[in-house]
Amino acid sequence: MNQHIKRFISIADFLGEVLGSNTEILLHDLISYDKSIVHIINGHISGRKIGDSVTDLVIDFLATESKGDKQFISNYNSKTVEGRFLYSSTYFIRDETNKIIGALCLNSDYHEVKKSLSFLTSLLPNYVDDKTLSLNTIKENLNSDPKELTLNKIDAIIKEFDVIPNRMSTNEKTDVIAALDDCGVFNIRGSVQEVATKLQMSEPSIYRYIKKIRI
Repeated sequence: MNQHIKRFISIADFLGEVLGSNTEILLHDLISYDKSIVHIINGHISGRKIGDSVTDLVIDFLATESKGDKQFISNYNSKTVEGRFLYSSTYFIRDETNKIIGALCLNSDYHEVKKSLSFLTSLLPNYVDDKTLSLNTIKENLNSDPKELTLNKIDAIIKEFDVIPNRMSTNEKTDVIAALDDCGVFNIRGSVQEVATKLQMSEPSIYRYIKKIRI
């Protein structure tokens, strides 16, 4: 485990004592995307465990914000595999070069609290419950399946180019692979095979494109 990440274990344990059993606290070490969770408290909330993968939000942040100075994202909606809505915040851990190397995440489940307050909230005309939340408000899917995470990201990026793979030019394929590389998709085990299948290319070809892009 990265030494910078190790320093946050006691902070995570402290937060677990303070926030109680309704909040999941976990640490990601981004040395491995598909086995990034290295410490977790109250994992029953999302059903995840040590050794599970990074989320789509972390990958998106690495692609869009990693070179900036933004340190955290707070108070957004996430969703468990079972479809339960949580309230989440993520603090990104950077090393001395400002590179993001990990994340400290909090996911709170207020379902039981809401049930206890159902009578009071029914008296509030502007109250919005989970039933009215659309998928567009969900910033993070707490999915521990790296293959599904990879496929979702590949599909999303290919869709941005609005050209079906078998009609893509060499430049378009280069741009797709570069975008996937920027998102860190190729840090997830098995991703090259999935990209090759989606783009109707061979795995050696994907590796050649990646090498050319990184050079």
